Amino acid sequence: MLVNDHDPKPLRYQFEARHVGTSDYLESGPKVWRVRIGRPAGLAG
Repeated sequence: MLVNDHDPKPLRYQFEARHVGTSDYLESGPKVWRVRIGRPAGLAG
């Protein structure tokens, strides 16, 4: 989980471009953004 004081949209785009996985906003501001970053079930590595 990524917790930040601003929207981590550029980092999410970079992560998704380089790695197979998912990211979902759990909380989106205005003071805290929480993003869950993970792999699809069954994907090793």
